[in-house]
Amino acid sequence: MDDASHLGKFNHNYMLDLQPDASELCNLKPQDIDYLLVLDLEGKVEILEFPVVMIETKTMDFVDSFHRCVVLQNFLCSSLVRPTGMSEQRVGQYIDGKYGKMGVDRVWHDTAILFKDALEEFEKWMTGHQLWNKQAGGSLHRAAFVTCGNWDLKTKIPQQCKVSKIRTPSYFMEWINLKDIYLNFYNRRATGMTTMMRQLGIPLLGSHHLGIDDAKNIARVLQRLLADGALLKITARRSFANPSNVEFLFNNRIV
Repeated sequence: MDDASHLGKFNHNYMLDLQPDASELCNLKPQDIDYLLVLDLEGKVEILEFPVVMIETKTMDFVDSFHRCVVLQNFLCSSLVRPTGMSEQRVGQYIDGKYGKMGVDRVWHDTAILFKDALEEFEKWMTGHQLWNKQAGGSLHRAAFVTCGNWDLKTKIPQQCKVSKIRTPSYFMEWINLKDIYLNFYNRRATGMTTMMRQLGIPLLGSHHLGIDDAKNIARVLQRLLADGALLKITARRSFANPSNVEFLFNNRIV
């Protein structure tokens, strides 16, 4: 996050992009959760980008963000996340194809760190906000992850942890699928972030499929739901005893 090229390429104007209007606060409902962590992973082969945007439920305010690029396992590279089992040439093609059109491919090559290192930094970030305690383990404290779909935490995190030869962390055991909240609150289906934004009249900011921009746009949909009076509830939970077993808690949900 201190890398000049990273800061220069990525859009970090969170305070402006995620500033709620005071007039939107009148319909806010009391929530059981104090902080919402909007997570939108990027990378089909392995996780390449790990962005999180933190929103406070009482005020809808942006609190903080976490953003790391992740390297492919077999290559050492320090703010996106690196994959494994690919040749250096294939890695270059993969990254250039994903981030070249957005103009941030060089940032990935220069700043990406291993996934397990990104998780360690993320745990320090959460601990600093008193959202989680490494010694105590378990789930988040008065906070929950928000994703647009179940793929990020149901599928991709366990896959990446297996590749990285680490256990799936305990704080990834439950989450809120914003699609299900949206469906049950507005009584209309939305297949993804752009559909929700279009239906709500929210303009797209930044580059679609750049993880940090998608996380901010999902956060803007989340803020609208809060402003309209939606209650945010956990929609899916993984079993501690059998992590492959995921229970979906809403009867009416997007499959």
